[in-house]
Amino acid sequence: MAKFPLFEKYAGLKKHVPWMSLAALPTPVAKLDNLGKMVGHHNLWIKRDDKSSDIYGGNKVRKLEFILADALRRGCKWVITYGGIGTNHGLATTIHARRLGLKTALVLIRQPLTDHVQENLLLDHHFGAEIHYAPSNLRGALQTAGIYLRHGKVYFIPPGGSSVLGSLGYVNAALELKKQIDDGLLPEPEYIFCALGSKGTLAGLMLGTRLSGMKTKVVGVRVAMEWVTDTHKTVRLINRLVSLMRKYDKEVPPLKFTMDDLMITHDFLGAEYGAVTQEGEQALDLMERTEGIRLDLTYTAKTMAAMLDFIKKHPEVGKTPILFWDTYNSVDLTDLIRKKHDHAVLPRTLQWCFQDNLITGLKDIDTEF
Repeated sequence: MAKFPLFEKYAGLKKHVPWMSLAALPTPVAKLDNLGKMVGHHNLWIKRDDKSSDIYGGNKVRKLEFILADALRRGCKWVITYGGIGTNHGLATTIHARRLGLKTALVLIRQPLTDHVQENLLLDHHFGAEIHYAPSNLRGALQTAGIYLRHGKVYFIPPGGSSVLGSLGYVNAALELKKQIDDGLLPEPEYIFCALGSKGTLAGLMLGTRLSGMKTKVVGVRVAMEWVTDTHKTVRLINRLVSLMRKYDKEVPPLKFTMDDLMITHDFLGAEYGAVTQEGEQALDLMERTEGIRLDLTYTAKTMAAMLDFIKKHPEVGKTPILFWDTYNSVDLTDLIRKKHDHAVLPRTLQWCFQDNLITGLKDIDTEF
């Protein structure tokens, strides 16, 4: 199997679009037999983007292959990006930018506290991020200005890495999936369920499935506030992807997406971004018990909950192939937290996050909480 089917299919892109290999591709696919037996649907599949890197996986690595290559091409030494205080994107950026000699500044906003939030904050520091907490939009703007003044030429990465350039990573992902289907590794899915946060994963998959000739419907499960997941902006992002690709390769057909092409479910977010939901907890527990696969409560557990709810409410799908796209990171970094977990090294503005220890397994260690 070709490692990068996007460039194989559209050679013009390879000549003009910055890219460097960071991910272990293709990521595997597997049938969820045990989960299928439990829920009574025997054609469930998973795309294991949680295994996209043995350093730190998840969906961000595919985007960073384009984004960080562009930062280096422009001669930047620093990148800046944004997210909640438990951002997976911020941590992925910090880790993979460090591999390339780039430094990362994170501007973070509040989200509900969980053990995962505490872990990611400690890991952000461990991997060298410059961390800033923004309790307001004004504070975030001032911190951003300060970062640019201090570090000079800084490369901007939008939340989730969902720039037009970064979203190309998921056009390639869909083409990669099509090759796995052609190789007989799984049937063509009728539906793909993926988390909808910063829009790039959904946008890339929708365009990539269309370009590959698949008739698959991509269902976005909203896991962020509506102003982030805005449907008009999602459609605009897909169409900008088409324009970028056609700029460098006229073999890309002049596709046009509209709001009617979107399939989005809004029922699984919870009270706010990062809020733990009962459905998410149940889906997380079920996936762990049946398949031994770890999800997270902010993104993938809610996506799995939505897929299971869809199966329950639509018995007519029968044995229709359905694919869950796992966008979480499966690399266990617990040992790093256990060895070095002094939260006092974090900015004073984030010390409130550690009034209580929420991280399982640290209570009996020489903890600094």
